[in-house]
Amino acid sequence: MFKQKHLSFALAAAITASSAQAFNADSFTVSGYVKNETAALTKDGTFNGQADKNDTTNHNSSGDLIKSESTVKLFVNGDVGEGSSMHAELQLHNDSKAKGDHFSGNDSYTQSEALRELYVDTSAGDWDFRIGKQQVVWGTADGAKFMDMINPTDYREMAQNTMAESRIPVWMATAEKYLEDGGNIQILLAQPRENVFAGLNRNIDTSVRSNAAPTRTAAGIAAYTGDTVATGHDEGNPFILKGVDSITGGVNGFMNIVPDLGSVADLFAVAFSDADSGDFSFGKAIGMNATIHGAMNFFTVGGFNTSSVSMGAFSAQYAGMVDSSGSATAYALGGTASGTAASFNDLVIGKTGFFYSANAIAGAGSTASGSGYTGQGALSGFAGMFATELQLTDSAVNSVFEYMDRTPFSTFDAFVGAKSQYVFDMPSNTVDFATKYKNTTSNGLNYSLGYSYAYEKNPIINLRWKNSSGETLTTTKMAYLDSNSNSYTRLSLSDASGNAYGGHAAWSDGSGGYNNSADTSKYAILEMKQTVERAHNIGAGLDFGLDTESLGPVVLRGEFVYTKDAYQPVIDRGALSIGDMPAALTMRKADKFKYVIGADVTALTDMMVSAQFIQERNLDHIDNYVDHDGTTSCSSISSSNCGVYTTDYATMHLSNGFNKALENKEFYSLFLSKPFGASGEGRWNNILMLEEGGGRWNRFDVEYSLTNNLIGTAEYNKYWGDDNSQFGQLEAASNVQLGLKYLFE
Repeated sequence: MFKQKHLSFALAAAITASSAQAFNADSFTVSGYVKNETAALTKDGTFNGQADKNDTTNHNSSGDLIKSESTVKLFVNGDVGEGSSMHAELQLHNDSKAKGDHFSGNDSYTQSEALRELYVDTSAGDWDFRIGKQQVVWGTADGAKFMDMINPTDYREMAQNTMAESRIPVWMATAEKYLEDGGNIQILLAQPRENVFAGLNRNIDTSVRSNAAPTRTAAGIAAYTGDTVATGHDEGNPFILKGVDSITGGVNGFMNIVPDLGSVADLFAVAFSDADSGDFSFGKAIGMNATIHGAMNFFTVGGFNTSSVSMGAFSAQYAGMVDSSGSATAYALGGTASGTAASFNDLVIGKTGFFYSANAIAGAGSTASGSGYTGQGALSGFAGMFATELQLTDSAVNSVFEYMDRTPFSTFDAFVGAKSQYVFDMPSNTVDFATKYKNTTSNGLNYSLGYSYAYEKNPIINLRWKNSSGETLTTTKMAYLDSNSNSYTRLSLSDASGNAYGGHAAWSDGSGGYNNSADTSKYAILEMKQTVERAHNIGAGLDFGLDTESLGPVVLRGEFVYTKDAYQPVIDRGALSIGDMPAALTMRKADKFKYVIGADVTALTDMMVSAQFIQERNLDHIDNYVDHDGTTSCSSISSSNCGVYTTDYATMHLSNGFNKALENKEFYSLFLSKPFGASGEGRWNNILMLEEGGGRWNRFDVEYSLTNNLIGTAEYNKYWGDDNSQFGQLEAASNVQLGLKYLFE
């Protein structure tokens, strides 16, 4: 296999050798431009990833600047030897209003990198070669890159900038030959790189994320101030998508939610300790462990959240709980079936002193402390101490706890002290391969056939639980039936040696005793690993011109691409409902077929009109109403929180039930372009995109030559429609942009 490091070495050697041959400074030309673009919002609102959209304290205002970008771009061209030439494109970039960890200045492998292009053109025999950093364009569609299989795209401004600007050049070697029949063949080897998204790129913090551990004393926890308030990656960028927000967002992202789940589990473990004796030894401070408090196997988040029973009344409801055989001993507090030791009593909520702080509990009712709290009031009070979406403050299903409604509190013992980490496993020692053949038939049909065996451009994210040594932890499911034959599933985490992880494992001294400090190596880490996988792409492009009596010249065109072994995100709502997070979101193979059919005509006076129909078909779409165990029955508490289906990568989110993807997604576009001015000094363009599902985007832009060297530009981008569509979710990012560009040679 030809390795990427070999390709890089060959490219560097070729460019160096060519540049060293007969260098003549007089043969080089330098041109370029200086440009400034400033954009302001046209609507009030909140961007994805910024905060819960119900939080009116974090809204943006119409007129706020979201871009103040200055760019100096240089184009260098010249001869570097007999029959060879070189080209370089360099830029200096600064955006003082950019929101994000890598958007303000130059950054490699984005649209703002300093070295955009650097390649040498040469020939040998019948072949023409281009070697170096470059972009290869195979497609002609408006707003869709189906045949463009080689270069990744920077989506930091979604689709507002031109394709040439958003396309990311990579190092590659291309060979091209014209055949005797008039055809053309192209072969290339390219460096694999992935698409860049606001909120999802290689600048993500890859350190282990955790909260500070609660400080424990013999009397419990006097206070807890350990919540690490983490902002989302690129928070404040207008174009963070909901799918990205659900991964790295500060409020809705699982990267930040998991450590807060770990802290809530830790605090609840203390709250469910032995209140009567005040005994925090012998593991009783880990009050959700099933071997200590067996009732926790039947004590679910959903049952707790919907219960109107007060904390003081939980004693009678749960202390006498029995299993299907009638045995109560295994399910009582402290392991006994009767007496005060079998009582949850006041659940020692007072042992977590912060819980009594003013206004700590939303909707707690008339009581202000202890035994008067309902289950929802208690859960809401603990969750409300954290910045992520754990809170239960409205009727909408938009918090992690509501999605984990069937998770027993015994499972939360495995989450005590949980951490998270984002890691990268991207290709660095291999290359993409692609080839294309194009020709024209005798009747004027232009066609091209393309193939690539390349890494997919959209990243794949795989989840697993691991320990601090990087070893994958095994998730074990244990099923239980209570005396009423209701089914419950408890999860535990363990390593290959059978060592348990979570609260009881971390605080136990190994012989039934309780340590004053935890063995934090027994806290589990949820890892999100970003990678890409190879896929086969087979494509065809067609265009044909004909003269019509009514419309004049018409160009019909189409692009068709079949992708084998692509990946799709699949959500398992049943797995999420019992707390099995790695199984809840998986990436699975899916063959896909996408195409665009368009027609171009000239109307009125020199106005180009282009209409397109675009469809993306998932040939392995998943939509099954099954539970986490493969059955078609879900418990009544969560019949709506069930099913395994393909979720929409762009819009999946806590706020919309992890939006189900369409099997066949359609778009319609209309593009208009017309010159104006006495000598054609200006041109206006308008593209309208209509998305199945209710999303809408319209961009109107004008360019006018004020002088031979000075060009003014204006642009208006409007997003609207369904909030759970690709375009509709960006409504708050609607903006107007003004620019000036000065050309020089």
